[in-house]
Amino acid sequence: MLEISAGAVLSLLVTLFVGVLFVMMLSETIALGKGQDPLTNLIRSLVRAYPRLSYVVAVVIGMLIGHLFWT
Repeated sequence: MLEISAGAVLSLLVTLFVGVLFVMMLSETIALGKGQDPLTNLIRSLVRAYPRLSYVVAVVIGMLIGHLFWT
């Protein structure tokens, strides 16, 4: 049977996070090379437009990481 441990979940989350960061950096590099607006400008404007939502997302991520580290 497949056993899911806290370490496996944390490893998966970190892998996904690094993958998303890599894709964002690649997208930004390509956009800047073409002279277009990078994706991070859109993300920055969304975070400024919805500060409460970005705060909630940050708190949930912090709670999840805290739960996985202190379990």
